[in-house]
Amino acid sequence: MRSALFCALMFAADMLAAGPAAAWLLYPDRDNPRHMVVEIEKATGDLVAFRSLPPPYNNVVQSVQGPERFTFRWRYGKDGEGSAFMRVDEDGQGTIQFDFTAREKLGDRRFGAAAVLVADDGTPLHTFYARADLADGSFGRGELHHRVSLDVERAPAWWRKVGAISFFSMTYYPLQKLDDEGVWRAMRQAVGNFSKGQGTEQRG
Repeated sequence: MRSALFCALMFAADMLAAGPAAAWLLYPDRDNPRHMVVEIEKATGDLVAFRSLPPPYNNVVQSVQGPERFTFRWRYGKDGEGSAFMRVDEDGQGTIQFDFTAREKLGDRRFGAAAVLVADDGTPLHTFYARADLADGSFGRGELHHRVSLDVERAPAWWRKVGAISFFSMTYYPLQKLDDEGVWRAMRQAVGNFSKGQGTEQRG
């Protein structure tokens, strides 16, 4: 499981929260060398403390990087890979973007991703949920790529409380017989093992 953050760690349905990530690599994004990637070799659901990253990536608010953003990458088995980008400006406007990419046309299934912002004291503050549903082998109209973008605005003082982030990913198959709301409930339940229902939520 690879991740970059804001590099994203992905989740399986059965994840356990662990300690802060310590091992990371910093390098230019091969798709956009102006952006840097922090790759974290940790299991899904592990906590990534910003203080464990090198400056200026050790702060959720990115004034030093200007237009650059944290970037997370992940893979979900042989099926595909994804990435998540996050940007928070000094006015408190935050944006997170989840990209899902299938390697080839696959059977029907639903991919889920979530990111939990966590305070320095370990309290979950906010959870982002994103979904990408494959039908007839694609995300719609033959596309093998799907993007979900979510915005959140908070006071700068709120963002100063954010000290860590945890990423999760899930895959659901037709044999599980989950309807649309059933998938969302399953995603919330999986992340709930970590967040304990604390903080605010949004989904897209």
